Amino acid sequence: MRKYFNDKEKVYSKIIDILCKYKGLTKEELFEILKDESCRYLFFLLVNKYECCDLDILKRDFPSVKGNNMKNNIKRAEEKLLLNKRIRDMYFEAEEVIDKVK
Repeated sequence: MRKYFNDKEKVYSKIIDILCKYKGLTKEELFEILKDESCRYLFFLLVNKYECCDLDILKRDFPSVKGNNMKNNIKRAEEKLLLNKRIRDMYFEAEEVIDKVK
């Protein structure tokens, strides 16, 4: 069950940590996450689910993210979640890891 009050920064950091670990990236190479299609979709799905889609938080790490393209990426990611088994599996696995940390 989702909690009403969660620390968006903590959850956001965990999402970033999971994706960096998956891609073998350091925090300095963070922008590479958005270049990989499956990671980009996973990132936007998780940020949306855990309500971390605050533009101020996202712009700190990804200056190119804007409101409109964020909405479009979330919409595309939701479509890919339904169609792509690999993204779906990655999403549910990441979700389990994040929920354990909360």
